[in-house]
Amino acid sequence: MTEFLRFTAPDPEAHARSLAALREQLALLQARAEAGGAVDEISLLEVVADLAGLLITARHEDEALQLLQAHEALAEAASHASPVLHEALGWFWCAYATALQYLGQRAEAEPIFARTVVLCEAGGWARLRAMALQHWGRSLVEQGRFDEAESRFNQALILRVQLQDPKQATTREALALLAQLRGRA
Repeated sequence: MTEFLRFTAPDPEAHARSLAALREQLALLQARAEAGGAVDEISLLEVVADLAGLLITARHEDEALQLLQAHEALAEAASHASPVLHEALGWFWCAYATALQYLGQRAEAEPIFARTVVLCEAGGWARLRAMALQHWGRSLVEQGRFDEAESRFNQALILRVQLQDPKQATTREALALLAQLRGRA
């Protein structure tokens, strides 16, 4: 199975506008940095993570991975430099793992998904943690690792129910489709 329940933007035109706006924002931040101006590293990583996420949704995961890899050292440094956890780092690592997943590098994605979940637990970012668990579960389904996938989906569902997150419907759908796959396996 290549992709399990991959998200498609409901409004491609709005998605394209958001992509263009984030590309412009990133270009401005990079130009400021190149000119010797001060650039908040966390803000830069937030834009990179957001842009990478939109690129992945647009099926440009190769470009997303290149962007993330270009900023990986900065994300690593930010992860260790500050005693304060920044949610932008969680989004960065989640996008990184998801890009790897869709490029077929699921084994490489797995420790990054795990890292993202641990970071989200430490930061108290339940909504992002649920999303990372959902993505990780989908990656596991794509590898035929159904028991582990079910565990990740159930963890995501618990969080989404607690948060009253409408995305719990997608997690329930994932569990139902997984049960169907198991019936065929």
